Amino acid sequence: MLPLISEADLRAAITPADAVAVVREAFRADGLGLTTVPAPIGLEIPGTRGEFHVKTAHVAGMPYIAVKIASGFYDNPKIGLPTGAGMMALFDASTGMPAALLLDNGYLTDVRTGAAGAVAAEVLARADLE
Repeated sequence: MLPLISEADLRAAITPADAVAVVREAFRADGLGLTTVPAPIGLEIPGTRGEFHVKTAHVAGMPYIAVKIASGFYDNPKIGLPTGAGMMALFDASTGMPAALLLDNGYLTDVRTGAAGAVAAEVLARADLE
């Protein structure tokens, strides 16, 4: 059976500090040309204020390929639902077989976005400032 990893499990396992370290390494790998990152796929849903996005990437030497599926339905709060939803699927990079579904509800996106800002601040900050 394919493992389903919940948002609560992801929050317990991946701290913001963990994310900063991983994002730093991912940016380094990208700078070295070790990543494959195709353009995202976007799909607007006619007749709604809704959209889907699919993104994927791979870092050379990593055992998994991640595929992110996220939605934004901007009228959802009117009916008591969150604006965004999403999940990620992990696939074995050597066989293409599904490895896990991460039911993160946007947590991984949020923590990655914050981590990217933290890494950018570290790299771009002037060393002579206090």
